[in-house]
Amino acid sequence: MCKLPTMRATTGIDPALTLAELASEHPPRTRLFESLTLDYCCGGTSTLDDACRERGLDVDAVRAQLEAVDQEAAAPATEAERDWREAGIEELCEHVVTAHHDYLREEMPRISELLATVVRVHGTDCIDFEIIQRAFTSLRVTLEEHIEEEERELFPACIALDRGDPAAGLDHPTVQRHRDEHEAVGAKLTALRALAGGYDLSQALCSTHGALLDALRLLEADLHRHVHEENNVLLPRVDALIEPLPEVARP
Repeated sequence: MCKLPTMRATTGIDPALTLAELASEHPPRTRLFESLTLDYCCGGTSTLDDACRERGLDVDAVRAQLEAVDQEAAAPATEAERDWREAGIEELCEHVVTAHHDYLREEMPRISELLATVVRVHGTDCIDFEIIQRAFTSLRVTLEEHIEEEERELFPACIALDRGDPAAGLDHPTVQRHRDEHEAVGAKLTALRALAGGYDLSQALCSTHGALLDALRLLEADLHRHVHEENNVLLPRVDALIEPLPEVARP
């Protein structure tokens, strides 16, 4: 477990803010959240205080580190770290496809090839590699199906709804189903990280194994940003555009 030294807070960051709010407010903070394994995407509704307590971290130390991130990164370092709350729904959907879906389509086959090589070379000595391969294959199938549906159905409906099309075909249960599918992806990511020893490069058995661990780590980080941008930015805005559910008349 990552331990931080206890220190007096010198920051004005409110520990009652959620991880999602903090990440949306200044995206470079996600780098720190990644390093501390603080779940700002699927678990983004947790407050900073609660999340630190659950991880055994000193909240004042984390607040101070967040302030340091804010001072070092006064402006977003990359396009991925811009405040996507300022984008229109169509632009945000296009960003998710080009920055995240296209990345997955390129990277997942490469990781599968790396895994196949590691299993072939080291699988007889360590059965864990075959288990990791099965876990990754399950994640890949889930993601491929999910992003195809998003591009074919969800994103066009989000854009149509934003344009005022009454036939957009989106409802609250559909939006919630996508959140639930993101939760399932998050669970698979957590299991894969545990199986792969936390992607610790010092444990790499060869250069291919090291490349695999690094690729899985980067994939995880990108998926965290991907899910955050959907769960905590896009879907709440879409939810707000959908007609509220009718109240059930009481007898």
